[in-house]
Amino acid sequence: MIKRLILSVLLCTCVRAEIVLQEKVERLTVPHQGPFLRSGDGALWGMEEGGALVSRDEGVTWEPRPVFDPARFQSRKERALLRTKGGVMLYAFLNDRERVFKWDDKKGGPQEGCRLPVYVVRSEDDGRTWAEPILLQEGWCGAVRQMIQLRTGRIVLVSQKAVANPGRHVTLIYVSDDLGRTWKSSNPIDLGAQGNYAPTVTGITGTTHGGGIEGTVVEKLSGELKLLLRVPHGHFEELTSKDGVKWSAGMPSTIEASDSPGMMVRLASGRIALLWNRFSDPVRKLGRREELSIAFSNNDGVTWTMPQIIAVNRTPKGAREGTFWISYPYVFEPTPGRLWISTMQGNLRVALNEADFLTPVAKPVDGAVMRVITLGDSITRGARPGVAPTQIFGALLQGALRESGVRADVHNVGIGSERTDLALLRLERDVISQRPEFVTVMYGTNDSWVDDGKTASRLSEAQFVESLREIVRRLRAANITVVLMTEPMFGEKRRRNGLNEDPNPRLSRYMDLVRQVARDGAIPLVDHFAGWGDEQRRGRSLQAWTTDGTHPNGEGHADLARRMAETIGPLLR
Repeated sequence: MIKRLILSVLLCTCVRAEIVLQEKVERLTVPHQGPFLRSGDGALWGMEEGGALVSRDEGVTWEPRPVFDPARFQSRKERALLRTKGGVMLYAFLNDRERVFKWDDKKGGPQEGCRLPVYVVRSEDDGRTWAEPILLQEGWCGAVRQMIQLRTGRIVLVSQKAVANPGRHVTLIYVSDDLGRTWKSSNPIDLGAQGNYAPTVTGITGTTHGGGIEGTVVEKLSGELKLLLRVPHGHFEELTSKDGVKWSAGMPSTIEASDSPGMMVRLASGRIALLWNRFSDPVRKLGRREELSIAFSNNDGVTWTMPQIIAVNRTPKGAREGTFWISYPYVFEPTPGRLWISTMQGNLRVALNEADFLTPVAKPVDGAVMRVITLGDSITRGARPGVAPTQIFGALLQGALRESGVRADVHNVGIGSERTDLALLRLERDVISQRPEFVTVMYGTNDSWVDDGKTASRLSEAQFVESLREIVRRLRAANITVVLMTEPMFGEKRRRNGLNEDPNPRLSRYMDLVRQVARDGAIPLVDHFAGWGDEQRRGRSLQAWTTDGTHPNGEGHADLARRMAETIGPLLR
């Protein structure tokens, strides 16, 4: 027994020793995995298999506390912990004592009796006493990882459940308006084929991980909820809800991600932090859980800071990849601006300061890269039903540059419906603060548009060119190389504008202004509008390059990326 224990310690030490941290990330002496919370008396609370852990010296020492009968209940590591504003503690966990795994892909997935039930246990007196756990969900649940309280007082818990024929997981959101005494479930969030329970995408040979799973949720300042689900397509699936019960249809998030869950948390600063895994090689889909990244959002997840890797654990040649994963993150803010980060896989236990990662660090743990930002409207943002973030011109450009030997990170900060005057309002926050070497700027579709009932464009030609010149001026003042781009043409079946005009002639005048600004400032130009016009004259249908006559589909984005690589590639090299 002693030999086995020593060997286990040595193996654990070996795996941890492989983890390389960014220099501003500190190792925590706290041995336990999150989630954590702080009780009203200042103590720190965490959970383990048999109950609770309490520390009164900021995590140096911990003492066990009973929460439930360990003979009947044993918590798995996928769990959620919350302290409400009024001091009620809630703990949601999967009971390993009742775990029965019966799954057969040939017979439709989960079989009769396959179960890993979800329980919730609560304390009304800040952890001093705990009620008997209540059964929240029967059947097989793979994970519960997050529970939050909304400003209204409503509690939201993200769960999931395996269903059959075909075998897959659907996400269930539970809400409680009486501090966890009773719960109501949302309708099942079933992503269908988007959840990959049919063909293999990232090495999953069965359907045991199919569906939309392991979600993370945050409340936006508007009160709307934002949910990110793990899917194996190189990105998160994003949904929204006004109450946690009725959810929108899923659509691809702009956030590229490997087949692994993320964790969003609202910080004391008001920002949202996101911890998640990205592929180390997104083109070949390699290294899906070797890098743990962090990013922040100042606008409720519309745009994010450039992702930064805080820890790396490379799989040695010939070794089993899963041994070196650092994934399933938990985030805790013990004091404002100070973050504790722990992972279920890889046993990462680190701390960092929020302020150190709001802008790119001087020494990235994965080495120096060329930072490129794509600034623009919904055409730049790209992701929409039928268009994944991996198909957007920014991602394709990054892949092309890396294939040519240029280590570049291309970061997308496009916002739907945006004009040049609105871009100026966020230029410092979303672009200049990220210290990119290159920025592509593409606007005009919204600036030139005439809304129904109006007689003029949203922005006049004079206002457009003035705003565009100011964007260029500010970027150049920050020693950033600017690349201007014209918008692609509307397709043949595009909607007519408020004056019942074909929108292309009006957009053409605005694109002439982009060319003029480029000539006046000797600025590199990528002329998509002219390129699409040439293609149309050769007989190509531009409509076939779009989803709706305006927004490019995957094929349209591929054309934009090809033209960008021809201009930007030589500049970067």
